[in-house]
Amino acid sequence: MSTASSSPDSAAGRLQAFDARLAAAELRLAALLLLAMLLCMGAGAVMRSVGQPLIWSDELAVLLMVAAAFFAASSNLSSGAHVAVDLLARRLPARAAWLVEALLFALLAGFLACLWVWLDPVGLWGAGSGAALARESGNFTYTEPTMTLGVAKIWFWLPMLPATLGALVHMAARLARRPRSAPC
Repeated sequence: MSTASSSPDSAAGRLQAFDARLAAAELRLAALLLLAMLLCMGAGAVMRSVGQPLIWSDELAVLLMVAAAFFAASSNLSSGAHVAVDLLARRLPARAAWLVEALLFALLAGFLACLWVWLDPVGLWGAGSGAALARESGNFTYTEPTMTLGVAKIWFWLPMLPATLGALVHMAARLARRPRSAPC
């Protein structure tokens, strides 16, 4: 059944193809982050056993795991493998399932808006640096260091932005391919 909306040259077809490539890339990134986390934990365990603990290894492992979870969760939205979405949407009529997924899309858009306010890219641009932004507005997002690594936490918070954008793409693709059927 080939329709104009599902052909690879249509906007919906291009969205589905981009969605699949993005989901695969997110899974590869999540796997790399988890590998880095395992190596970090292994190095920490080995060094602790020889009496030279790497006090920063546990913190780095946790931060890498959280970043991996964001990307993996986003990727799972593409296939519908996300437990919360699948558990409910699979059991609902087509129109209600579409509305649930539209609500999830709206929640993700709201989260993206919160990220915009929190990260304040316009304020950062205007201030010229994270330190200047902190002085001018009290927004320490770009200057607050991690407890043991001593690097700015923003580097570990930034993955939320592309993961949320990816999740929005995945939900848009799901909404585009899910039939709405008759109104409730």
